[in-house]
Amino acid sequence: MKKLVFVSLILGVLFYGCSDPTKINESDTQEVRTLKTNCAAGDLESCANLGVKYALGQEVKKDMSGAKSLFEKSCQGGNPTGCYNLGVIDRDNKSYKKAMQNFETSCEKGFGQSCYSIGVMYKNAEGVDQDLDHAASMFSQACSLNNVYGCNDGCAYYKDDAQGDRALPLCQKACELGNGAGCFNASDLYFNKYQDIQNTIAYAKRACDLGVAQSCSNVGFLYAEGKQTHQDINAALTYFDKGCKLGAQDACSNYQNIQAHLQTKQTNQKSHQKTDKKSNAKAQHNPSK
Repeated sequence: MKKLVFVSLILGVLFYGCSDPTKINESDTQEVRTLKTNCAAGDLESCANLGVKYALGQEVKKDMSGAKSLFEKSCQGGNPTGCYNLGVIDRDNKSYKKAMQNFETSCEKGFGQSCYSIGVMYKNAEGVDQDLDHAASMFSQACSLNNVYGCNDGCAYYKDDAQGDRALPLCQKACELGNGAGCFNASDLYFNKYQDIQNTIAYAKRACDLGVAQSCSNVGFLYAEGKQTHQDINAALTYFDKGCKLGAQDACSNYQNIQAHLQTKQTNQKSHQKTDKKSNAKAQHNPSK
């Protein structure tokens, strides 16, 4: 069954209270009925997912008390999703010690988002002393569990700390999980640290495809310059155009400059061709003696 999780809750919501959150009502959708039935039968993942419905007011009336009771039931039964969601409530209520305990329980069971949340708490000093190294190690652990946020934050931390060899695998993993910033950072490392132009372009193209404007511009520049890879003006124009449409002003300027240069070149060529034709015509009417 698909896991439902929520990242943060708006503080100050009303607690309506719900005597039995698994009681089926006539207005319930089929999905909600199924979750209630399965939760009542002991399916802890269904309890966690139903709790999210109550917490966010999706297909049911928002009820934080009912959501929390479902998360507690799920977590106490050993379900990592329930523990994570319970930790989110605790963190939003600034009950950081409880939040950390629930995140740790969930993380130990292999729930990547909880490992990431532990890292965030250490990064932001929420209920603990700030420890950026430990935060980064938790981001790495989250990444190993395919959590894209952990991959991206770990990548950025080690990259900024000039630990390229530790950063690169995390950047690559973030990229593989569809994160444009991860692709951009991998490309940047290949260019500046490893001087690997082939991978620089490959990862920059992936970042561009994922909407990172500067990566589109970077690819365009490399093709236009033609020093570290073969020059390809048409490819340069394509990537400058993509970057411009995504908001990179340097890409817009470079696109316009190349187009203007090509138009001037084309005009000069036509002018030379006309001059050559006139010269040939004169030569035909005035043959040499």
